[in-house]
Amino acid sequence: MAFAERKLFVERWVQAPLKVASVTPSGALLCRTMAEAAGAAPGRRVIELGPGTGPITTALLAAGVARDDLLLVELDEIFAKHLHGRYPGVKVVQGDARQLRRLAAHQGWHGCDAVVSGLPLMALSVPTQFRIAAGAFQAMGANGVFVQLTYGPFSPLNPVLLRRLGLVARRYRWIARNLPPASVWVYRRQSVAPRR
Repeated sequence: MAFAERKLFVERWVQAPLKVASVTPSGALLCRTMAEAAGAAPGRRVIELGPGTGPITTALLAAGVARDDLLLVELDEIFAKHLHGRYPGVKVVQGDARQLRRLAAHQGWHGCDAVVSGLPLMALSVPTQFRIAAGAFQAMGANGVFVQLTYGPFSPLNPVLLRRLGLVARRYRWIARNLPPASVWVYRRQSVAPRR
C-alpha cells in the first residue's frame, strides 16, 4: 500500500476511531482470505461494506470480480472520494451500511452473491448489527454469504442475532500474520449451510 493511502487511513482513524475498524489497513493475506471466503471470481457480484482505502477491494478485483460486479458502500466522505479516484468503473456509494437494502436496490442490485464487510461490528450496538446483517441478506440471493473480519476472538455478530436471523456462523480462517491478528468469519442462512 502506498504511503499516501496509509497516511490517509491513519488520519481518518484519528478523527473517528469508532468508525474505522483498525489503526492500520488490512494486510494483503487477510484481504486475499476475505476474497476467497466470498468465493470471489469472474461472474460473482459482490458488495463491500466499509472499504476504507480499498485493500480488500483490490483483492476482490485480483480474484476476478469484474469492476461492474462490485459495489462499494462507504460512509466516510473522504474515503469515498478516494475510492472513486482509485477504482474507475467500480460503483462507489457514499452511504450508511444500515441502509444497505435500500442503497443496493437503488443501484439495481438484487440477489448478489456475497457481502464482504470490514466494518467494526463488535463496536456497534446490537440493533445496528441487526440492521446491517439483515440488510446484507436481503440484498443477496438464497446462497449468498456474508464475510466479516474481526480482531476479536469470537464471532463479531451477536449470537442472539444469529438465531433471530437464522444464520450459521463459521470462522473461516485466523490470520496470525496480520497486524493486528484477525479472523475471517462466514455467515450463511441455516438452510444452505454447508455440511462439515
